[in-house]
Amino acid sequence: MDNTSDLVLFFGRFHPIMVHLPIGFLVFAFLLEIFSRFKKDNTLTNAIPLALFAGAASALIACILGYMLSLSGDYEEDMVDSHFWFGIATTIITFLAWLIRIEKIKIPKTNQVKTNISTLTLLVILVSVTGHYGGNLTHGSDYLTKYLPFGKTEKAALIPVTNIEDAVVYDYLVNPILENKCLSCHNASKMKGGLSLQDSLAIMEGGKNGNILIAGNALKSEMIKRVLLNPSHDDFMPPEGKTPLTEEETAILTYWIDNTNAGFQTKVGDIKTPENIIKIASNFLNLGDGGNNTKTALPTVNKVDQSDIKLLIAEGFRLTELVFDSNIYEVVLPSKTVTESNPEAISEKLEKLLKIKDNVLWLYLEDNQVTDDQINTINQFKNLQKLKLDKNPISDTGISKIVSHKNIRSLNLYSTNITKNSLETFYNMPNLQNVYIWETEITKEDVLPYTKETDKTLNIVFGS
Repeated sequence: MDNTSDLVLFFGRFHPIMVHLPIGFLVFAFLLEIFSRFKKDNTLTNAIPLALFAGAASALIACILGYMLSLSGDYEEDMVDSHFWFGIATTIITFLAWLIRIEKIKIPKTNQVKTNISTLTLLVILVSVTGHYGGNLTHGSDYLTKYLPFGKTEKAALIPVTNIEDAVVYDYLVNPILENKCLSCHNASKMKGGLSLQDSLAIMEGGKNGNILIAGNALKSEMIKRVLLNPSHDDFMPPEGKTPLTEEETAILTYWIDNTNAGFQTKVGDIKTPENIIKIASNFLNLGDGGNNTKTALPTVNKVDQSDIKLLIAEGFRLTELVFDSNIYEVVLPSKTVTESNPEAISEKLEKLLKIKDNVLWLYLEDNQVTDDQINTINQFKNLQKLKLDKNPISDTGISKIVSHKNIRSLNLYSTNITKNSLETFYNMPNLQNVYIWETEITKEDVLPYTKETDKTLNIVFGS
């Protein structure tokens, strides 16, 4: 990929679009042949040469674009080769079938019908096999058989644990997160960025950009750094369209890297485990939460009117429904949508966002001129659980207004104007679990008195 131009890779991305055209044309030609024989009406066969030519031409283009896409190096080489050569075979035979139909290749009249049906049947089989290998590349080698009700190999199940201390951190807590949120793009057959998370060996091998883990330092590990980026960032993981990791899932991955040194055999009971992680892990394994439930509970809310959605999109907001048909949204205002030249625009946008205030669970307002004056508006989003205010001129005055918010669990305030005076607010917020405050005036020494004087478990992240 290092020697492959961006233009080639750009065109290669059109392969998944183009590849559906030859499938449609060839199946259409096959159906025309079958119906014409069934109805004993040769009129239908007049369209078959055109369908075959269109199928052959689009298959050729799909092969070229597919080759361009393969140069990215994101896919398993042997499986790419199988998909590619079946595609080439399909293209060549389609051209031959077209030439037979237009009688450029002469077939005796007595064998013509059998040849036509046999050729089209072969093409449907080739298209199916080629598509199967393509599906393997995109979704994994078991995508077609995964949910078969019979004849499949059962995956070895983990032995249920009755005590959280007996759970191996990677097997019971980390691996299920990776399988649910990451494996569709980072598996043995589809390695986006050259990275597979299929097993421990693949994880430690890393990707094209090197290691994704730095044992003992989660915040310097690419795996965590990309999860914590603003969702509008190009490197944010998982990418747009995929379900983001929850705060609890991110906390588990961070705990695994920091506390177990990214070990694959360490049990919860082998290391010092914070109380909040014990609660989260216990919930994941259905062992009870050991106290207050830390899992993100989705409130029941009214359906959002589509006209309101369109209005907010026009204002620059990006809305993602966190759970299908829940009417609960992650709302992102991309960085620098509001600039210093028009700072009052942020108040206007937030006022319009109030139309769906009960439906907003995560709100990202990074680098958008949010000041202390807008905190009262933000407080009206009563179901808000995650709030990102990074790189905004927020001060202790604004933070003091948010202390009464009952549902905020995560607060991102790095590169703001807050000082140690905000620490008391953090420790008084009833459900706050994580605060990100690097590039502020607050130091680790400022936090020490609070950790000694309070029983509240609060994860304050300084970044490095």
